Amino acid sequence: MVVVIDAHTEPVNPPSASAVLTHAQLWDGVLFELRNKALFFPSIESSEVISETEEEIVIHSILKDHSTTGHTAGEHVTKFALSAPNKADGVDDVYPNFHIIGIISQGSGGDTDLYYTVIYEWIEKEVEPGSEKHEALKSGNIHPSGQAKDTIEYTRKLVKNGDL
Repeated sequence: MVVVIDAHTEPVNPPSASAVLTHAQLWDGVLFELRNKALFFPSIESSEVISETEEEIVIHSILKDHSTTGHTAGEHVTKFALSAPNKADGVDDVYPNFHIIGIISQGSGGDTDLYYTVIYEWIEKEVEPGSEKHEALKSGNIHPSGQAKDTIEYTRKLVKNGDL
């Protein structure tokens, strides 16, 4: 069994930020992204919220053929466990061994010293450490760096436009 983790952390309010986001605004942005996945991911043709509670959002998505990411085209249902206002942990029905996790954390520099981390985690019970499949997972072409930055910037745009 192997576990492959790829994570990326972005500062939410660097000195160059055009507008300072609060923790609550970023959490609202994360929820907006989950509810509107097709706006954020080019591999998703459409998405809709099936159900939503304070603890969970369930989303039905239709993925396009997107061979560069290795995603399987077709219908997917993703359940995101929510630990408001800090964590969303998603598992897809087609890829139950893959988790996508978003975490908002507080730095030591005050209320606006925030960080957003996106973690991709693959848990492969049938893969041997050091095998070709293990190496392929480690060097895969899906990385969370763009997602972390895009979530922050899109949230900033929504706040500026008065949509959040």
